[in-house]
Amino acid sequence: MSDDPVTPCRRTGHTPAGSLNPLRAEEGERSGSIQLKEKPLPSPPIEDHLPHGASLALLILALGLSVFLVALDNTIIATAIPKITDEFASLGDVGWYGSAYLQTTAATQLCFGKLYTFLPIKSVFVSAIGFFELGSVLCGAAPTSTILVLGRGIAGVGNAGIFSGALIIMANTIPLSKRPMYTGILAGMAGIASVAGPLLGGVLAEKLSWRWCFYINLPLGVVTLVMIIFRFQMPPTARAPPMPFLHRLSFLDPWGTLAFLPAVIALILALQLGGSKYAWSSGPIVALLVVAGVLSATFIVIQLRTPPDKSTIPPRILRQRTIWSSALYAFCMGAAFNIVTFYLPLWLQAIRGVSAVKSGILILPMIGAYVLGCILAGGLISITGFPAPAMILSGALAALGTGLLSTLRSSSSQTGPLPFEILTGLGVGIGMQQPILAAQAALEPKDIAVGTAVIMFSQTLGGALFVSVGQVTFTSVLVAQLVKMVPGVDPAVILSTGADSVKTVVGPAELKGVLFAYNQGLTRAFIVALVVAGVATVAACMVEWRSVKNKNIDHTSLA
Repeated sequence: MSDDPVTPCRRTGHTPAGSLNPLRAEEGERSGSIQLKEKPLPSPPIEDHLPHGASLALLILALGLSVFLVALDNTIIATAIPKITDEFASLGDVGWYGSAYLQTTAATQLCFGKLYTFLPIKSVFVSAIGFFELGSVLCGAAPTSTILVLGRGIAGVGNAGIFSGALIIMANTIPLSKRPMYTGILAGMAGIASVAGPLLGGVLAEKLSWRWCFYINLPLGVVTLVMIIFRFQMPPTARAPPMPFLHRLSFLDPWGTLAFLPAVIALILALQLGGSKYAWSSGPIVALLVVAGVLSATFIVIQLRTPPDKSTIPPRILRQRTIWSSALYAFCMGAAFNIVTFYLPLWLQAIRGVSAVKSGILILPMIGAYVLGCILAGGLISITGFPAPAMILSGALAALGTGLLSTLRSSSSQTGPLPFEILTGLGVGIGMQQPILAAQAALEPKDIAVGTAVIMFSQTLGGALFVSVGQVTFTSVLVAQLVKMVPGVDPAVILSTGADSVKTVVGPAELKGVLFAYNQGLTRAFIVALVVAGVATVAACMVEWRSVKNKNIDHTSLA
């Protein structure tokens, strides 16, 4: 069985056998569009073509491993950074080790939505794993810090295609009614990897070499590639007759892509560098923001003027209430969770005086609650069929948890945040994957790949931007409170000191005021998380209550 190229008619939100007739694509001559006519094929029921038993188990294992890899790579470097900076004498590049990965992930997320729509799904997914593996090799063998940053950027491209590709493969091989449980499993794998990352990174950096934080991706990636290439084939319902390659490329929106990629990178760079390396009013930051704004406006104009079949984000998709509200929800939940996972360890290090490794251990209950929430929500939605209620509950619990975290004081005990972080993790876990299911239940088959990419992009961008927003909030409040509470302490000294070393750079007389200022800055960052979690709850209330158990496809809408 070959992996034929796929045209827009391929996107399928599978329903139980018999509810979706196979379609055959016929290429039209008008405006280069694809005209679809419903032609029942003499074939067995759809579910007879889908993976079952051992084939399904191998597929889920391969997808789970791929998601585990990219989630692990996102966190494993954190505890290895001291060893890396020691070898390369590259303390000034620390921010790039994370931002290069994040920027390319966010910038290419929507591009993969188009690639998965108009190129063979299996080929695109394998290519994404290849990019990730290439980036890992470059990082592991990097002779300089610059090559390490380059490798992180290439791995980020692979990351963008792997996670969305795993969800798109599931959308084409698992009936929508059964998908919530498997989506929860993938989310749980990502959560487990996030837990294991910092701990594994510390062990590898100490016992072997920091380079093994990247080399570890190679054997796992090869196993995943072998299972996908040799043991998995897309079902006939997910494939369609080919069309000329050059004609296919015209559907990938090259002009929109050229505007979109630098716009996202410029915006993320401005938020990461503004207020830290450069003043917000400085020339470089203003230039980056202007470039981001102009290119974003250009991208929007291109999308409005490009034929819907050829635009990166067809306007018809964003006009659907469930899509834009799910995207807003994903953006806000990604933002809230990233703020908490980034700044709660800082609170534990600065206020409670624990080490970086121990602070990672102390947030394990939150990650464990997140994984539990993912799995419970997957099972619950498999029974009820409705993602929207889980999203509302998720937003409410996350808002409550982050709100309670904002009440922490410098006098709070080391275990003080424990119930609050568990509540936050459980809330986020319950809803993190639901906007994807809600979108897939609302979209026509041909739009599922792009819709999935929109949700994933929103979640990634929210996390990327609001870590920077949290940083700006934290540092501005910290400096203001230091000037007010301990005017004799230079704020620059505190800002340049690691969170777990704050108590070593000031005397006993100033320590109380410094800790108060630190706590004020961090809890204000948690208030930012509270606000965006509240917005996520409102967005969840706007999502349509569409069941994943009885979705029917109107074939006439595909013509």
